[in-house]
Amino acid sequence: MTQRLHRSLLYTYGTADLFFSLMVNMELYFFTRFLTDYARFSLTAAGQILGITSFVDIVCALAGGLILQKVTLRYGGKYRSWFLVGPPLIAPLFVLQFTRIGSDAVAAVIVVSGFLASHLLFNVVFAANGAMVGRLSPLPDERTILSASRSQGMSAAGLIFSFTAAPMIALFTSLTDGTRGFTLTVSVYAILMILGYWYVYWITAGRDPYDETSGAGSTESSSRSLAEIVGLVFYNRPLLLLILAQVFSNASYIIITSMATYYFAYAVGMPGFLSVFIFAISVSRLLGALAARWIGVRIGKRTAYWAFCALAAVGFASARLAGEALWLFLSIFCVSIFVMSVATSMTTALFADTVTYGEWKTGKSIRAFTMALMNFSIKVGILIRSVVVAGGLMLIGFVANAAPTPRVAEGIHSMMTLGPAAGFALAAAIFYFGYRLKDGQVVAMQAEIEARRSGQSSGTVCP
Repeated sequence: MTQRLHRSLLYTYGTADLFFSLMVNMELYFFTRFLTDYARFSLTAAGQILGITSFVDIVCALAGGLILQKVTLRYGGKYRSWFLVGPPLIAPLFVLQFTRIGSDAVAAVIVVSGFLASHLLFNVVFAANGAMVGRLSPLPDERTILSASRSQGMSAAGLIFSFTAAPMIALFTSLTDGTRGFTLTVSVYAILMILGYWYVYWITAGRDPYDETSGAGSTESSSRSLAEIVGLVFYNRPLLLLILAQVFSNASYIIITSMATYYFAYAVGMPGFLSVFIFAISVSRLLGALAARWIGVRIGKRTAYWAFCALAAVGFASARLAGEALWLFLSIFCVSIFVMSVATSMTTALFADTVTYGEWKTGKSIRAFTMALMNFSIKVGILIRSVVVAGGLMLIGFVANAAPTPRVAEGIHSMMTLGPAAGFALAAAIFYFGYRLKDGQVVAMQAEIEARRSGQSSGTVCP
């Protein structure tokens, strides 16, 4: 019988995600506006920076998966080791994204270099964090709880971010200037990120052996070629469909975070309301993550994902009808974020299930690379965000630090609501019609893998 995990591990596993998300929220909410309004790059230069970083970051996500798959550090586990050594390297590189040093060309090179180097490393660490979920437990309920714990950490980060980011930026700006205010704020969050991963390194001690044996002579081998690894991904239909759904889901939420600062500064004319907005949707996201644990265990991860993505699409589309009624807009957004959070809380557990499916089908495990594809879907979502935001702002005639025209205000309002609605609708449709892997099948597949390992035979399961 599989030994069940301690409650302390199950319910605090999201601590690293909490502090990691605090740091990354600076990028999600402020990076675009930092480039245009504080670092004072032209809209064309800012668009080029966003486009270059978003595109190359996709490559970094795949490279991070290969590094995690092939490189084994000896500091307490194949995946745990990265929690110890990765964050101290990530922190100073991430801070460089929020600097303005030298001429436009030099400053752009520094920002892009810091972005790409930090993202390559944190793709590895983030993927290791996801891979540990499948490593810690084969039980669907525990995987769901661990996945929800990660989502709860990310949601709590938004809550903390809502009432710490703006005051810290204001404080550091008053002591220095606007650009350095962002630099110092990011530095604080980066230090907390290091401490968060070190905590998870400590609570998972002894639960990440170096041997990852699978069934019938199969191992998660670091010697697999790139062609073999990629080929195994394309044998995994549930994984491919999950990635595609997540691309649209991630793009939708990232568009919201990127557009929020523009929405309240230009469409509404109340830039200070951004903190209220972040706080409100963070509370909603945390409540959704807390409810997700109960919902996912009872109706299954697959149903919870597609159904709540569909509800989120309806909610965000409805927010467009709120017009200038700011509090009605906020209320609709909070409900939409709640149901979105239920869906996204299933993500890590769903990816862990596709690892089991791939191993069951092929006899070979590529857990590290598979979990890194969570990052890949995020990065493609960021690329879509960059195209939508930069292209959309140009299309509606946006000018930084200028009074918005009615066309600009209406365009920002539509980008903030209808874009996310379309993305979540696509995610729901892809998942409902394509992804067929259910919790009961995953349990049976895991049992068959264990039977192969012990040399026994077992019936097959067809998803």
